[in-house]
Amino acid sequence: MAQIGDTVRFLNTTGGGKITRIDGKIAYVEEDGFETPVLLKDIVVVLPAGHEPRTAGANLMFDQSAFDNGKKEVRPETRLTKEIPSPVKEAEELPVEETNFGEEMNVLMIFEPENIKNLSKSKINMALVNDSNFFLFFNILIRDFNEKAWKSLFSGEVAPNEIIDVASFTQENISEIERFVFQAMAYKKGKTYQVKYPLNVSKKLDLTKFFKPHCFRSGIFSELAIEIPLYSERR
Repeated sequence: MAQIGDTVRFLNTTGGGKITRIDGKIAYVEEDGFETPVLLKDIVVVLPAGHEPRTAGANLMFDQSAFDNGKKEVRPETRLTKEIPSPVKEAEELPVEETNFGEEMNVLMIFEPENIKNLSKSKINMALVNDSNFFLFFNILIRDFNEKAWKSLFSGEVAPNEIIDVASFTQENISEIERFVFQAMAYKKGKTYQVKYPLNVSKKLDLTKFFKPHCFRSGIFSELAIEIPLYSERR
């Protein structure tokens, strides 16, 4: 069981830090002076409180790179349609098409350049991919460096098997999302379903990739983009 002072790693994303406080099932993990709330079940202790860091060559309690590599997979194509965010009332009126594997949630963030040949001046579009049979009510937070806290970038609802635009950036302000937190609650409308735990995922982006054309690649959900996995139940 994790406790205050333990150094931990996140299971559903890269990064980690030291636990500063615990409130019920939520641990507050400090990294670079910022606290990130994470479910206790989504962290693993790599250095217990009061222990000295391990020497080079020693085995760690948790191998983050091996875990991240093990989550990589290739999924069959899904019929996702890219939509501009619309009011909740309109989303309820649209027919919901479910996939055979959509009961296992899979959520990503993708970054698409408007002009891959001129990245230094191109806008970068940020979009959310909901590759599941669930509606997601979500909130995306970014850092407020003046307050040393977090602020909401975009919040809303995304329908099952849908991609929506959430923001756009230039190379001048892309640093605003170097670290972001994705929170979401999954549910279905008008039918029964298996309850999903609320999501709370922290991500740190490698901003150097946004200046390199070869880092934008063709994928399942876009023609040319950087794909950032947020959460997946699929193995």
